[in-house]
Amino acid sequence: MRGREMLTRTHWAIAAAAAALLLLAPLRAEGAPEDPATIPIPQLDTADPDKSVVARVKFTSRTSAVVERVKVSRSRAHTHFGDPPILKLGLVDVDGQVIDRINTWSPLWTYEEGGPEHVGLRDSGSASFIVPFSPALSTMTVTDVALAREVLSIDLRPPLREFCLAHPEDPDCLEADLAVTAVTPAAPLFAVLGKPVTVTVASAVANTGPDGPVTAVVRQDLAAGDGLTATAGATVETSLAAGATATVTRSYTVTCTQAGARTIDFTTSIKPKRATVIDPDASDDTRTTRLTVDCAIPVTINIKPGSAENNVNLNGDGVVPVAVLTTTAGEYGNPIAFDATRIDAATLRFGSPAKLLASAGWPETHGKIHIEKSIEPDEHTVDTDQDAVTHYRYDVLSVTDTTACVIGRAAGLTFYGCDHVTVRD
Repeated sequence: MRGREMLTRTHWAIAAAAAALLLLAPLRAEGAPEDPATIPIPQLDTADPDKSVVARVKFTSRTSAVVERVKVSRSRAHTHFGDPPILKLGLVDVDGQVIDRINTWSPLWTYEEGGPEHVGLRDSGSASFIVPFSPALSTMTVTDVALAREVLSIDLRPPLREFCLAHPEDPDCLEADLAVTAVTPAAPLFAVLGKPVTVTVASAVANTGPDGPVTAVVRQDLAAGDGLTATAGATVETSLAAGATATVTRSYTVTCTQAGARTIDFTTSIKPKRATVIDPDASDDTRTTRLTVDCAIPVTINIKPGSAENNVNLNGDGVVPVAVLTTTAGEYGNPIAFDATRIDAATLRFGSPAKLLASAGWPETHGKIHIEKSIEPDEHTVDTDQDAVTHYRYDVLSVTDTTACVIGRAAGLTFYGCDHVTVRD
């Protein structure tokens, strides 16, 4: 019996060993190493195009925090799925739209296993917030959910720009050389003191590439010199393909407050809207053009002195007389005094407002002014100042004109005055 028992045990041992060999055989057949030290170290997927933005933030309290550093990492952001709503990270794009809202843990909160009584708050602490990269990112906001209070707003544009400057080959980074190629203001020939005029500025901008299209932010602004007021500038956006040009136009309301030649500097600048678009040459991103505005003195004129109707017959002979009155400040509503005896006759022009603005008026027929005392008993010549009587051809007017004006220069300054007129053919 004892020998049979020994044999049986031996058979079972052999059978067990064989079974073990059968179980191990497939593993070895698949190439599993016997020595764990020979197992290859896992390799990162360097071809993964996803990136993340890492913001290191130090909290000095629940409602106060400062940014320690922000950078772009060439690694995928980990998931925040399941994170408790203690802090809320808001990712905002360049248009002010929220891309995502992410729950995350606060470095001030502590937790140990054992129950709610083991949850507490530190006085301070630091944390790294890792969020997915987007080329449209602009801002990250950090909000304490329970307090419903924003703790911090982080500008993400500088680190995005820094990353793209260092990695221009990255597919999320573009290079576009933007430029302002011209700033062209268009203004009336003159402006009268206290009377607003419109100045239109056309700014030519371009994207010389190599990448596009990109959204460009164009800022049009002005600096008015002494004696002028003007409406403020504005910012607009325009899309520019590589090699494309565009014209951005803005109108300004300009008002003269002092007589004489006054200047306005119009400046246009351009920049990419996204921080991930790199403009390699900033030297042509801004251009300024100076405009000179001729601010004219308002004066009082009297067409056909002694006649209230101011009838003009285009078929008549002779010339139409026009008196330019000498006035004191405030007289006839004029803001400053004017001495008509100092008029330079060679500069005089007569016609409708539209023709004078187009520099198409008619000169003084005799090439001189006639100094006369105002003795006519009509409303425009009741004083005894020395006025200037001038003369012009009738046919400078048309039957549709109801107003006729005179422009010229006196004592180095431009003046302008108008009176009603009735024109017959």
